[in-house]
Amino acid sequence: MNSGDRAQSEVIGAVLLLGITIAAVTVTVATGSAALGLVTDEARSSSVENGMSQLSSQSSLVALGETDARRFDLGRVDGGRLRLDEDAGRVEVRVERPNETEVTYNESIGTLEYVGEERTVALQGGGVWAGRNGHGRMISPPEYHYRESTLTFPVVRLTGDESTPSSGTGVVRRATGDPGAVDAPGNPLQNGTVVVEVQSEYYEGWYDFFSQRADGDVTKDDANQTTTARLVVPDEVAFDRAISLGGGGYTHGSGNGNGGGNSGLDEAEYSVGDSHPGIESLIDSNVENTTESKNFTQQCVDASPCEAGTYYAAGDTTLDQNVSINTSNGNVTIAIDGDLDLNGKQIEVIDSGDGTVKYYVNGSVYASGGTSVGTVSPEPESFRNQFYVREHFLEDAQGNITIDAVVYAPNSDTNLNGAVDLRGGFAFNSLTTQSNAFSIEHDASLLGRDITITGGAGQNPITYLHVSENVVEVDFDR
Repeated sequence: MNSGDRAQSEVIGAVLLLGITIAAVTVTVATGSAALGLVTDEARSSSVENGMSQLSSQSSLVALGETDARRFDLGRVDGGRLRLDEDAGRVEVRVERPNETEVTYNESIGTLEYVGEERTVALQGGGVWAGRNGHGRMISPPEYHYRESTLTFPVVRLTGDESTPSSGTGVVRRATGDPGAVDAPGNPLQNGTVVVEVQSEYYEGWYDFFSQRADGDVTKDDANQTTTARLVVPDEVAFDRAISLGGGGYTHGSGNGNGGGNSGLDEAEYSVGDSHPGIESLIDSNVENTTESKNFTQQCVDASPCEAGTYYAAGDTTLDQNVSINTSNGNVTIAIDGDLDLNGKQIEVIDSGDGTVKYYVNGSVYASGGTSVGTVSPEPESFRNQFYVREHFLEDAQGNITIDAVVYAPNSDTNLNGAVDLRGGFAFNSLTTQSNAFSIEHDASLLGRDITITGGAGQNPITYLHVSENVVEVDFDR
């Protein structure tokens, strides 16, 4: 290689080195700029979070009448944009009952947002929320309080003249005039389920709040960006007649829809069109909370007597021998996650005290000839055996069957065909009697001894509901 070639190689090498250096510097600067941008956006968003939290506190004071107006400062907002949407977010509060739904509140609540490069911070419903990559979380909670079966929900609704303010400072004040009607239900609530439904871009944050701090059965609908919380209103069910029927009514085998006479029940023995609160939550809760309990088949059926405590059976259960239950040392709870077939066997409470046995059946109860449920006492003590049944009780029952109990099966279409003897108090959707070889007797001791239907063990019922709309105006400095 001559000296000219060596000189040319040195020039090419220098050019390549310079190009690599420039490229490396460019990538470093670009990466550093992007990282710096993310850090800067995060810092600004965090600053706005603090400002929004302070505004949340100030707006709540204004909304609840503690003060007429308060100044606020959201901090540096020049790195993103502010927007106030009076129609963003919606809250609906309603009371659902078997035959009606009473809407207490259903309005848009408004949202003030700071939209940064990577994160959104929002004031909505009195709470502060953050959003990133389509997911929301709570920063500070809304004005929603559940205490000792009382729900207080002062809904904070935002209004304002500027939808895209350029300033992060201003005044929040209580709106003048009629803030909007709230159709408050009568307290104490009598029956049904209180439903609080929030539709919001930040529904996941609302879901976390309701799940962790607000009590009730909470679900979310990702497709509709909705979170729903349910609190069950406890209801007292009275057994002032032998049979309480819902919309299905009573039919004797002859097709006479009103019964009566010698061919069916006397009208004084039953009532039709009674309101029966739903039993699903009660069954689900008791079944779920007893899965780790003692085995019903092993310790009650195979090794009776069944002593005080809680027992569980997974799946359909058929009795293959008689069962004795002793409540001398405490009540007995039996949860069946499926059907219960009494199978012509006898269930008897053998002590003479006042303890109760409660059966929660996540299915139907079947019986055949020879089945008997009762107590050793010669007098009817129906209240000591209580059945809560999700589906049917004694569907297509035939043969000699004697049941001395309280039975709450509001979904049951009970069909009796044979020598069936019912004593106590029974709640069904409908009742059909196919022959005259049956008898029904009301246990008079049930008068004044109502049973309470709630959301079940581990769930918090609601008795008092207080909802109010509190409108605040956000006025930004110009």
